[in-house]
Amino acid sequence: MIHSFLSTDASPASSLPVAIIDTPHPYPTPPIPEPTPLRHLLIGTPDVVQHTIHRLHNLRYAEANFWSPAITLSDSQLIVPLNPHEIMRILVRSLRVIG
Repeated sequence: MIHSFLSTDASPASSLPVAIIDTPHPYPTPPIPEPTPLRHLLIGTPDVVQHTIHRLHNLRYAEANFWSPAITLSDSQLIVPLNPHEIMRILVRSLRVIG
């Protein structure tokens, strides 16, 4: 595409039209990969899990409200050895790995 305009510079040669030509990029743009889900599990006492969630929030890694509510694993198919006073919280983020 060609754009033409008159320069507003005060020099005598500036009254000539100036043409700007848009040329396509010489190299193709690499495709953007699809996002891949990544699951984070925090297992520990409620205070330690909550502290870690707030720490990750302060580091701008994940909003605190993106985490699941506390999950207790009493009769679940997932086998994770937990002490009676521990909970688990889950965060799922989608990441694009480039490079």
